[in-house]
Parts: sequence; structure tokens; C-alpha cells
Amino acid sequence: MQQVPKNIIRLSEYWHGLAGGKAPERDQFQIEDVAQLLPYLLICDFEFDPFRVRYRLSGTRVDEVTGMNLTGHYLDEFLNGDYAESVREMLGYYEEASRTGQPHIWTYPWAGDNPSGKVIWVGIFPLSVKGVIAKCVSIEDYGPLRLLEEGRIEPADRLLRADWARLDRG
Repeated sequence: MQQVPKNIIRLSEYWHGLAGGKAPERDQFQIEDVAQLLPYLLICDFEFDPFRVRYRLSGTRVDEVTGMNLTGHYLDEFLNGDYAESVREMLGYYEEASRTGQPHIWTYPWAGDNPSGKVIWVGIFPLSVKGVIAKCVSIEDYGPLRLLEEGRIEPADRLLRADWARLDRG
């Protein structure tokens, strides 16, 4: 297993430093304190009954990799296509974070043909609003990527044939 990427460790250390391992209040989390991570961050709102995750902000690197700005979209909009299984798993981790206030770090595989086993690292770090866990900051780490001539992004591993243009953005 690969080591947790440095950017996720940085965010984890910052988050843990805010409230000693408990979900800090949203106003304690200062985006300028982690400005170098901003391209990889997602700020999310939790909605309940039914549980949903709404993207309030998505970083530029996240937008490049997904091929769209996720701001205003819901995670469950992506339950179809190559990432459906990973999205279901992700929803479970977000829901767990909303209940427990605890962060979660994991990986999921790149979509498509993935002979090298390349993974995307994700960290979820819940935030409270007046004592209620209602938000989170998430981070994604894609590892080295390369830009194709037609403007699509794919992992730098030439053996990986993930076709980002095929992602179902429903």
C-alpha cells in the first residue's frame, strides 16, 4: 500500500490541531491556513432526511480532473457510470463522518482499465456549525497526471487507459 500523500497529511494535521481530534466549528477552519491545498479541496454541506452531500466549493485541480466545476452539485448525481461503486462507498463515509464527527481517509481506483492499480486518495474532515456536524472539508489526491492534447487529464502512468471523457456527468 502506498503512503498517505503529503497534502492529505497536512490537512489532517491542521484539522486535528483545531479541536484536538473532534470536529471543529466551521469558523475555526480558515481556508487561508491551508491555501496551498485549495486546488485539491472540496467544501461540502450535509443535508439530512435523506442524507445528501452538496458541494459548496471545489478546487481547480478537482475541477480539472473531473472535467467540470462541482460547486452546487450533489455527490449522488454521480451514482451512474464508471465511478458508481466508489460514489456509493463515498456516500457511506460522508454519512459516517456526519454521525461520528471523525475524519476518514481511504482510496478508490481510477475508473476504466487500470492495470497499474492507480488509486485516488481521499480525506473527509467534518466541521460543526453551532455544535451540529453539518459540513466537511474533503481533499483528493490524484498523484502525477498528464494533460492530453485534446485537453483531457489522465494519470501520468501511460499503462493506465482511463478515459475521463467517458465519465457520466448525468
